[in-house]
Amino acid sequence: MSMKSLEGKTILITGAAGGLGSEFARQLLALGAHILLTDRDKDGLNALIEPAYPGKGKILGAIVSDISDAAGCLDLYNEVYRRAPSLDMLINNAGMINYGNFWDIPDAPWETLISVNLLAPMRLSHLFAADMVKNGQGHIAFVCSLSGIAATAMSAPYSASKFGIRGFAMALARELKDKGVKTSIIYPSWVNTRLLQSPEYGSEKTQSLNSILAEDPAKVVQGAIKGIRKNKVHVCPGLFAKLVWQAAKLMCITTRQAH
Repeated sequence: MSMKSLEGKTILITGAAGGLGSEFARQLLALGAHILLTDRDKDGLNALIEPAYPGKGKILGAIVSDISDAAGCLDLYNEVYRRAPSLDMLINNAGMINYGNFWDIPDAPWETLISVNLLAPMRLSHLFAADMVKNGQGHIAFVCSLSGIAATAMSAPYSASKFGIRGFAMALARELKDKGVKTSIIYPSWVNTRLLQSPEYGSEKTQSLNSILAEDPAKVVQGAIKGIRKNKVHVCPGLFAKLVWQAAKLMCITTRQAH
């Protein structure tokens, strides 16, 4: 399926009320896409649908959902088809983060993180991929992270979830390769969004990071959409992300040569 033109394409964005999700919504609407928004944050969704957006795109619906368990994912799947006859693209963007030594983080928060960051994209992809394969077209995008390439200390559950989603998405891309369904894995670096400032992460510890490394969400999403439209599997929006990706590739080559 060619995504060179997104005009008229029906796209579901999870975590739409967040910094990257809302930016995906704005840019996709400007490109003429018809979008479905979902998040557990009702007020955030309402704030997103209130403004008038330029361009031919339109919002087909804003769905309040909790995708932290299988039932919530299935409810969202069914609700999407109440709003649209088919889905052209799924953007698995929803995510959360914990900060601290792993042994200091209670079980419930990191287990929820794994459910939202890893299991929810797997569950939604399981549901929608079957329909896309049947239709012979579609695109599934995963907002991963550089933490899925290089593990980050003080956020072990987050790194585990991102390594997991990267491996899953790479395997899925191979399975879907000849089915007309494309897969993209997006590796943003630190992005200046509410997630980075959240109490769960610990904004006091990241103030210096925000001013040095955190990237503009608009530029990150612009790069992500550019990669998606080119049907790239691995998409590294931003210079820092590209540098880390190239360094990781070099390390793999060096490791193979050493053995």
